[in-house]
Formats: sequence, C-alpha cells, structure tokens
Amino acid sequence: MGNLDRLSASQMQSLLASLVESSEDAIISKNLQSIVQSWNRGAERIFGYTADEMVGKSITTLIPEHLLSEEDEIISKLKRGEKIEHYETVRRRKDGQLINISLTVSPVYDESGTLVGGSKIARDITNQSKTSRDRAILAAIVDSSEDGIISKDLNSIIQTWNKGATEIFGYTAEEMIGKSIEILIPPEMPDEEPRLLEKLRKGEKIKPYETIRLRKDGERIDVALTISPIFGPNGEVIGASKIVRDITKNKMLRDENDTLQAQLLTVEETSKLKSSFISTVSHEIRAPLGGIIALAEILAQEEELPESAQSIADAVLEASQSLYSVLNELLDFSKVEAGKVNLEYRDFSLRSTIIDVIRMINPERTKKGLTLRSIVDPDIPESISGDELRIRQILLNLASNAIKFSEKGSVYISANLVEAKDNTLLIEFKVTDTGIGLSEDTIERLFQPYVQADPSTTRLFGGTGLGLSIAKSYVDLMGGDIGVQSKKNEGSTFWFRVPFGRSKDPVPQEKVRATQ
Repeated sequence: MGNLDRLSASQMQSLLASLVESSEDAIISKNLQSIVQSWNRGAERIFGYTADEMVGKSITTLIPEHLLSEEDEIISKLKRGEKIEHYETVRRRKDGQLINISLTVSPVYDESGTLVGGSKIARDITNQSKTSRDRAILAAIVDSSEDGIISKDLNSIIQTWNKGATEIFGYTAEEMIGKSIEILIPPEMPDEEPRLLEKLRKGEKIKPYETIRLRKDGERIDVALTISPIFGPNGEVIGASKIVRDITKNKMLRDENDTLQAQLLTVEETSKLKSSFISTVSHEIRAPLGGIIALAEILAQEEELPESAQSIADAVLEASQSLYSVLNELLDFSKVEAGKVNLEYRDFSLRSTIIDVIRMINPERTKKGLTLRSIVDPDIPESISGDELRIRQILLNLASNAIKFSEKGSVYISANLVEAKDNTLLIEFKVTDTGIGLSEDTIERLFQPYVQADPSTTRLFGGTGLGLSIAKSYVDLMGGDIGVQSKKNEGSTFWFRVPFGRSKDPVPQEKVRATQ
C-alpha cells in the first residue's frame, strides 16, 4: 500500500480508469433510474455497443423482455444497500444474440454517503455454460445407459462408475470408485488387465472383445468390452473408458443357435442320405419289378390258363402294379426333399389332361360302381401354358384317393377359371367325393409326409401317405395353394389353385364329355 498512499487523487483516478478500461469483463455504472453512466471496452466487446451508444441510455436495452423484472429487483437490493454476487442470467447483444453472463452488482455512494447508483461487473460465461450443459447432457446419457460405462487410470483404479455398471455387476459407485478394476476379473485371468494397460500406454488400438467378469455375488457373466483411451491436456494417455455390455443371455442364445444349426446340418445330411438311399433302392427294385409286371400281364391275358392259375396271375399283376405305384411315390418324394424337382412349362390342353386322368381311374371306379363326373369351365382356353405332367399327377392322386376312400356314391372333378389378368390365368381344381371324410385333427396335418387319417386307413386301403405331401410340394412350386373341406363320414372336397399362362400356339380343340 506504500506506493499507492503516495499517489495523488488525480493519479489514483487515472490508475483506476486504466484498470477499468483494460479489464476483459464489462464494467458498467448506472444511476438509480437504470441510466448508464460509464461503459468500458470490456462492455463494448461483450455486448457490441460502444460507450457513445450506451452512456445516457437505459441498461434495460440489454435485458430480454421476459427478464425485465430483474432490473427492478436489482435496484431494490441496491437501495437496501445489498450487494449481488455472481448472479447468472441472460442478456442480449446488439446483434440480437442472447448470451449467458455472471453479474456482480455493488452500490455506489457519493462523498456524503448518499446512494447514487450501482456498479456492475458482467462476465460472459456463454462458453462456460455451454460446456456445463454439455457435461450435464453427457452425464445424463452416461447415467441412463443400460451398458456399464466405467473410467479408470493407468493404475487400473476406477474413476467413474455409472448406474448401468451397478445393474450389471451389483456394486454401487461408492463401493467401486477408488478401487482396482481387477476386482471384476476372474482369478484365472491375471494377465488380461496388464496386457490392456500395456497396449494403452503404447497408444495401441484395442478392438472390442468378449470376455468373462465377476459380479458382486460371485456369478460369472459374459460381457462385451469396448475400450477407448483417455487423453490428458498434452495428448498423453492418462487412462481408459470402458463400455461393458452383459451378453450372457445373448451368448446362451447364440450357443443354442449354433447347436441347433449343427443339428440341422446333421438332419439335412441324414435327409440327403435317406433320399439318395430311397432313390437308389427304388431304381434297383423298379427294373426287375417291371419285368414281373410284364410277365404277369402276359399270363393274365393267356386264355388257356386254368382258373386257379388265372387268379394267381391277376393277384401278381395287381400286387406288382401297387408296388410300382409305391416306388414311384417314394422316388417323387425323394426328389422333392432333395430339391431336384424342375417345373417344365409347355402349352397343353387341360381338357385332354382331365380326360386322361378319367381314363386312368375309370377301371377302379367301375369295380366299385361309383358315378364319375367332370366339368371344365368354358371360359378356360383350349390351350394353356403350364407343367402338364405335375397337374396330371396331382389330379390323378386326388381322384385316385377319392375313389379309394369311397364305397358308394360319386366322384366329381371340376376346373374353373377364378381370375384372368393379362397373360395369367388362375384356375381352381376340385375333386369331390362321398367317401369316409376326415376329422378336423387329421385335416390340420394331412399334407405332411407319411400322414393318413389313422393307422387303420393304411391297413384297409394301403398307401404310403406321401401322395398329398407331394401334391402340395408341386402346387407350392407352381405358386399356388391347396386345401381340403371335409366332414367325418360325409365326404371330402380337395381343391388347389394354380396360375397358368396363355398359350402362344393353340392346341387343337377337344371336347370333354362327362363320364359316368
């Protein structure tokens, strides 16, 4: 104070003025009517107004409308002789920008001790406030994360611990901050943390990885770790942040999925071997069986055979043909399972196809004395494009079943045009019988392989239970639908819808007559 005591009043005034002008803070004085009396360069820099623009003007020029009541409160406090320190608020710059400031306001007295106004020191804290807001937002994000977010120094001492970490490991922040992160590492993994620290010190990137950690209750959990270095002010590594995700359930599901995938591959390989075996055996049997059928047909047509021998020849022929049909179904099914069925589209007459199916089933129909009728929608063109072989096979299977499971009554085959759009024709086929019908339980699983109404059906009527499964596979391949409507002991209606194309070259017209 010695040197200051020797300064004259004018020198002291000059020194104070110099200090005020050199301050980076805004230093402003005002009277009790809020009129600005002085305005330093710091005020010019912060608010954008010059001293000439503000001296003699109201300080409320700087105050946003919704905060004007603040000035009345400040004046009231000054009149009570109170000082306002570090009051954070918002003010408006000349360019309209709102800025955050910290205000310190002190009362000013004249020589007689009378209050004449106040002096204000205003500091721009916009960047500081933004930093604080950013930190608050970041802290909120970290705290709301379901993942564990942990920071540690290069001695493995935990610095921060969020709620997610508490949920995962069971420890609170109070229990873990200041403790070594190695508390969480199983004892059989002593080298993991030292290796991580060595990589961090060298500035090496640590790729996300999966490992095992210990909960407070001793439970081992699978976790995924993402580790990033934390840098100091000079760019040096001072620690690391860790994001920890509990993947115990995910890993269990993944392991189960891997097991299922392996089992599926085994099943697929077994299925392929089975299909290959069925195909090979069927081909091996078909060749000699074809010879047996040929010989049986010759014997059956021999007129001079004794009656007993004729009966044997007929029985051999019927059994051989039945076995041949079974082999064909097995071969078709093995192709379907192996994905080796290729559709062959060509122009054909649907009416001719239905006539052929009727001719093939007519002998069995005649034996049973059933009525057989068919009708084709006249709107269906004489020639359409599709896989005629598969359509014939599906219709033959459905019609053969209808006759097989009907002891009296009739079988009705129909084909109707459901929709014609551009070059596509959607045709619905129906095969209706008056046979034994089906229960609801049977209908639900009817199109699965090897399924028949009940075990007695196989004993009474024979068959492999593959026909409908094969039919469904063909319909699916052609982009269609198949289904059934049936009641026990009241008969069934099997239907399927398949899209066809319009033929480019018409097939010669053939009329279809109802067959009875």
